[in-house]
Amino acid sequence: MKPALFIVFLFMKALLLAQQVSIPSIELWHDHHDCAHVKTASTRSGTYQQNPLLWHYDVKYYALDVTVDPSVTEISGSARVIAEITESQLSTFVLELLDNMQADSVMQNQQRLPFVHQNNELIIDLPQPLEAGTMVDLTVYYQGMPQASGFFSGFQTNLTPYGKPVLWTLSEPLNARQWWPVKQVLEDKADSVQVRITTPKPYLAASNGLLTEVESHTEDTSTFTWKSNYPIAYYLVSLAVSEYREFNFQAPLNGNENEVLVQNFIYDDPAYLLAQRENIERTRDFLQVFSQLFGQYPFAGEKYGHATAPMGGGMEHQTLSTMSTFTYDLVSHELAHQWFGNSVTCATWSDIWINEGFASYSEYLAREMISGSASAQTWLSNTHQSVLSAPDGSVYVPPLQTTDVWRIFNGRLSYRKGASILHMLRKEIDNDALFFQLLQTYHLEFADSVATGDDFRRTAERVTGQNWACFFDQWYYGEGYPIFDIYWWMRNDSLHVRSVQTTSASYPEIFQTSLDFRLTTAGQPLDVRFFQDQPDQTFSIFIGQPVLELSFDPEAWLLKKATIKERIEEDFGYQVKVYPNPATDRFTIYSESPAPGGTYRLYDIKGNIVQQGKLTHRATEIEFKTAMGSVFYLLEVLPANNRKPIWVKLLRVG
Repeated sequence: MKPALFIVFLFMKALLLAQQVSIPSIELWHDHHDCAHVKTASTRSGTYQQNPLLWHYDVKYYALDVTVDPSVTEISGSARVIAEITESQLSTFVLELLDNMQADSVMQNQQRLPFVHQNNELIIDLPQPLEAGTMVDLTVYYQGMPQASGFFSGFQTNLTPYGKPVLWTLSEPLNARQWWPVKQVLEDKADSVQVRITTPKPYLAASNGLLTEVESHTEDTSTFTWKSNYPIAYYLVSLAVSEYREFNFQAPLNGNENEVLVQNFIYDDPAYLLAQRENIERTRDFLQVFSQLFGQYPFAGEKYGHATAPMGGGMEHQTLSTMSTFTYDLVSHELAHQWFGNSVTCATWSDIWINEGFASYSEYLAREMISGSASAQTWLSNTHQSVLSAPDGSVYVPPLQTTDVWRIFNGRLSYRKGASILHMLRKEIDNDALFFQLLQTYHLEFADSVATGDDFRRTAERVTGQNWACFFDQWYYGEGYPIFDIYWWMRNDSLHVRSVQTTSASYPEIFQTSLDFRLTTAGQPLDVRFFQDQPDQTFSIFIGQPVLELSFDPEAWLLKKATIKERIEEDFGYQVKVYPNPATDRFTIYSESPAPGGTYRLYDIKGNIVQQGKLTHRATEIEFKTAMGSVFYLLEVLPANNRKPIWVKLLRVG
């Protein structure tokens, strides 16, 4: 899901290689280890007080048969539940339905069952106690006017931008019970679902899975029957009804061998399709790329599609996302949820990162793989700015905060910092083939089920063979971000880097992390990597040539604030000054060498000597050769008496 408030491998390998620059690198290897104090995650649990009897059965099948009119916020019909009893001697069956809705009757095999509707629950008395393994088949007949509750209303009606009535549902996280009798337990996915929608003509009704039948009863109404045979979480069952037109196409998943139907229910106005067609058709590229990165689209036997509604964002209803618009990031985000959120669902609302962090990072991946690195870097820069705009907050949602829907769906934390975690993990693994193998393995292990952040960590440890407990403790359960003060200097042809780290929040006290630096030398750039696990740490590495500039985290993988405080020069026992710098047609080298003499060499950016000569005085004026056309030069000053050379970066202007 992406509210508008928050919006804002051959093939894969070839794309990645096309964007990479070959720069030599040196890494000081470090095994990722446990932090000193690892926090423990809470176990799977409900986010509000739910009846324990909800855990005494396993839902197999939901069948909704409802009548709606998008011009009226009202619903009537039935909800059939087929379930397997998991606890012996179960005599009471419980479903959730808000008290403002009216339950008319509960039927089992044409027998009316007694029930009580109170405290937002249906307490149904079974004719006799049932043993574990027994199947129960109940149908609840109900009606009512669901109450709106802002963006997260389970059932809403409004007008399209073209003045036509429209109805849609959004049951995440706990609002399915606003419009149908249901069991709101994340780990209990129904094995299949059928949704029959009767509505006045000329409205079209869209839902999950495949449209198996359209019945025209009279001149006034039609019934649309949708069926899905994939496991589905309660909050992903959906309705969307309006004067739609269909705009459909096929999308290849792996080459041209497998295709899936992309079925779109959009506002029935020619201007809308004209404006949005290109944006909608991007789904084709996104489906192919995500199927290569994450594994084949998980609902390929049915469809993917969209239904438009003025909801102010998007919602990833299984096989049919509800969309207010079709921006690049929103389309890719809701599609990625089909893998992460729908096929693999968060096991608790504390672990919403499993849904939103993964879908948000998929926005970056779509840009990287399709639009290019510049587009992806723009996205990443904006994401980091958002996360760094406040000092604290964890991606993991503390259990006591999961009754606050805006804390669950916090754009800065669940979405953007959640995406940043995956990006940093990718860099720490430092092997794209292995990283995407991790995502595919994780999806395969938990497909059609639920998972926590710790489940993903354990999968990462199996796939990579490394311990990621510390990484998750500080980035997932911890708060804030690191703040670096970087000092660097050269001595005896070795680079020395001192990193002083503080943090923006109280825990963790330090982020144990890799530090990446890009060095500018007289030759080609050089990448080096260190691993910091102390607040104040100095690293040394032999380079064998002068380092003129040092860039920290040049590709912005790390979520952080940083300042390169100063460059500390080696003490040569003498000084060399070059002025003016930048220069136009001439410059002066001033040497404090105690003995006269010495030489200089001027190199272009490719390392070629373009000019050289002797230093005849302490202050020697040198004229640029007229044929020289570069802007950036490296000046090597070699004083007399075999003293070590000094390097100076020289700019020519004019």
